[in-house]
Amino acid sequence: MLNIMFWNLKRNAIEDMIITCIAENNIDIAIFAEFDNIDFNKIEESLGKMYKRILGVQKDRDRKVTLIAKTTFDIKSIEQEKRYNIYNIETGLKKYILAAIHLEDRRNYETRDRLETIRDIMENIEQTEALWKCNNTIVIGDFNANPYDEELISRYAFNSVLFKTIINKNELRNPSTLKKKRFYNPILHYISEETEMYGSFYYENGSVTPYWYCLDQLLVRKELINSICHMEYLKRIDKKELLKNGIPDQEISDHLPLLVKLQEVGNGV
Repeated sequence: MLNIMFWNLKRNAIEDMIITCIAENNIDIAIFAEFDNIDFNKIEESLGKMYKRILGVQKDRDRKVTLIAKTTFDIKSIEQEKRYNIYNIETGLKKYILAAIHLEDRRNYETRDRLETIRDIMENIEQTEALWKCNNTIVIGDFNANPYDEELISRYAFNSVLFKTIINKNELRNPSTLKKKRFYNPILHYISEETEMYGSFYYENGSVTPYWYCLDQLLVRKELINSICHMEYLKRIDKKELLKNGIPDQEISDHLPLLVKLQEVGNGV
């Protein structure tokens, strides 16, 4: 099992909570956005040096996202950009390409700004897939867009679909012309009133109807669609609730952490 977590930390110094969360959920790879005030040395030391932060050649270039992982994995940062990092990961059972992202926020930027960044991300992902001869590709992070938004579903953006039947029927969109490979977005399978799994970010502003946004999401290529065995927005760590009055506790973060579990055996190459 490969356990991956993404968490936008809102620049809060919550090392103790991160340490507890990693240990409690046996996290293999933890990705963070808005991590400016985090002491990663404290996290590494508290976890008995079983984890290390993965930095590229330009160590100061982790601007929007950064990653720590178990030392048993072979992980290299192969692309560092302002809004995303791309990693090559070898777990011992599988090879992966992982793109960790934090796209432009919805308050200060337009959809076109995010689309421009996405086109750059996709170009680098496709080049990396060809270079590494690997399609076990994962995109995870704060998309600052919802599952049905243009950033997710447009063929000129992430080109993602929300149902396995679609990607199983045809992995390529417009196969005779554009030939763009699709991603699968599993979010709808896990959003549920029954389990109170609403979203990762709650927005309320004056007369605007308040509701949950699913800004923190996961995309995978066809090779991994049957590997996803669990996904949830965590609402508590140990006995500490991450919600206050029904929405994320701002003193912890304005986002809930996203936990994803992937079965490694028997799926993909």
